[in-house]
Amino acid sequence: MFSVILAAAIAFAVTVTLGSKFIEFLQTKKFGQFVREEGPQTHLIKQGTPTMGGVVILVGLVSALLVVARPNLATLTTLLLVSAVAGIGLYDDWQKISNRRNEGLSVRYKFLLLTLAVVVADVMALRYVGVTQNVIIPGFEKNLVLGPGVIGIAFFSFLMLLVIVGTTNSVNLTDGLDGLAAGAGGIALLAYTAIAFLERQYDVAIICGAMVGAIIGFLWYNSHPAQIFMGDTGSLAIGGVLAAAAVITKTEMLLPIIGGLFVIEGLSVIIQYGFFKLTGRRVFKMAPIHHHFELSGWQENKVVVRFWIVQAAFTAAGFVIYYFTLYNDAIL
Repeated sequence: MFSVILAAAIAFAVTVTLGSKFIEFLQTKKFGQFVREEGPQTHLIKQGTPTMGGVVILVGLVSALLVVARPNLATLTTLLLVSAVAGIGLYDDWQKISNRRNEGLSVRYKFLLLTLAVVVADVMALRYVGVTQNVIIPGFEKNLVLGPGVIGIAFFSFLMLLVIVGTTNSVNLTDGLDGLAAGAGGIALLAYTAIAFLERQYDVAIICGAMVGAIIGFLWYNSHPAQIFMGDTGSLAIGGVLAAAAVITKTEMLLPIIGGLFVIEGLSVIIQYGFFKLTGRRVFKMAPIHHHFELSGWQENKVVVRFWIVQAAFTAAGFVIYYFTLYNDAIL
């Protein structure tokens, strides 16, 4: 437990210390956010706010792990996955800055790159980390075994693709208000820090704890009004840690509950797009759903805090389900 707290403290200190200098650097280079004109008009004032703040989060995370974490395969595989998805996000952020518009990589190209990252993580997890090809469903005595054979490996790989790509993209969609995605991600990762510790996956617990510390440090500058945005670099990194923690602790089926807010945000976009294609009308005033509440008259801070409360409720529910069905079966 001391190692987890130490990792969080180091990540926080590094992120807060480097944050102001990184903001100055981005301002000097004029690496600012481009706000889409069709978005809420209140967001136009955010035009030019430094972005790519996820770089600071990653530096804080890696710094903590260099001091605290053990250099084993579980740690290295998780870092490889997080670095890969964050690198895709960084490239996407750079494309937006270079093209001077709020559009980076195409959805198809980003999905292809994320899929390649998942394939590498899949091979590492199964061959070297010792992740098994079974799916644990809370409340059921028997596990769903997806193997051993080619078909089992294919199904498990597809599940990993859904978990990692779905999580990273959902966190990315949630990143639309000051502090929203960072705070919600930190809440979810607190639960995974505890779950990994109880599962004796101490390396994963350290990584999750370090990411929580880095996120809190980033919120020092990202809280409303934000001095810097995390960009896709940060949102994909947070999603990558969440997904990796779920896969290694065998709680993939709990991730949609623990990260419930991200599911709602992602579903709101799918529903909006599908309904508009079918009927030409919109379900929400704007998607993702946090913009709907903004356009309904809620102040940005109120949306963020209330969504954090919703995320905390989902996370608490997910952890309770984990504790009473997966960790402490004797209580049942």
